[in-house]
Amino acid sequence: MSLNLNGVIAALPTPFNESGEIDHDKLRLNLEKWNQTDLLGYLILGSTGEFPHLTTDEKIAVIDTVRNGMSYEKVLLVGTGELSTRQTIEMTRKAHEYGADAAVVITPFYYKKVLHDEHHEAHYRRIADNSPVPVLIYMIPQFAGVTLMPETIASLAEHDNIAGLKESSGDLDSLRDIFRELKTDKFKVMLGGPSIFTEGMEAGAAGSIFAVAAIAPKACVAMDHAHHHRNFEYADDLQKRLSKLARVTAGSGVGHLKAAMDLVGMYGFMARSPLPSPSESESASIDLAIEESGFYEKDENGNWRERDDLIGPVYYD
Repeated sequence: MSLNLNGVIAALPTPFNESGEIDHDKLRLNLEKWNQTDLLGYLILGSTGEFPHLTTDEKIAVIDTVRNGMSYEKVLLVGTGELSTRQTIEMTRKAHEYGADAAVVITPFYYKKVLHDEHHEAHYRRIADNSPVPVLIYMIPQFAGVTLMPETIASLAEHDNIAGLKESSGDLDSLRDIFRELKTDKFKVMLGGPSIFTEGMEAGAAGSIFAVAAIAPKACVAMDHAHHHRNFEYADDLQKRLSKLARVTAGSGVGHLKAAMDLVGMYGFMARSPLPSPSESESASIDLAIEESGFYEKDENGNWRERDDLIGPVYYD
């Protein structure tokens, strides 16, 4: 099954209203803005989407809203990882029924003390064997506390229905170790943060899945465009600015990114408890980071909006 992963995919937050329920109308409004960009697609129900805080019914409703509100040409990745293999297979099948192009499956994290690489490999193989859509491994050790060995990833890469890896550790040495072990070109590695974008792409990554792309999609696409068109100086400049913005908007969780969304004319509001909202000083730092990035300008109402002139010149060697 063909799956295009060569580009920038935005990891989308899940919006809630003042009652703490998912606000599907605001999600549709956010999608209208993201649809106007050159993002390759969206990842929903990932860490940025607060998947551990959603019920199965809520997850299905989010998939349905996004699939029906997104541009038809964009790719839809859905986080379907649950704590058991059986539940993950069930969620993956449901995601496919509601329009997912691929499933992004987090490494099982609760019984991490007793689960080893052979157990994780068997988990992913069984999911891939039973999945109607391609599967991506999702490795984010800073949250899940699990890191797969490069040899395990390389072995899983040989499976016909395992399409790639979302590598969100930000560890460049670990990323290079993975590429040294890979024996197939069909397995695509997606970078989970801009801090190692240039080095990661040079190592062999196909594309990116960034949370910061939810608030700076044009800048993220411009960085990817500059790298692919050999304007490496501009790509490096954008990487530095995006990395700083990503660090500030990551803060202590999704609440910081949502606060940034509110500042740039989108709907973010609050993360679901117990994730915190930024303090007053943290909110001021977020606003300053938006200004200092140079990606935004003030509109007629004094609100930040992303600039339209971020694509730089193209160079060919």
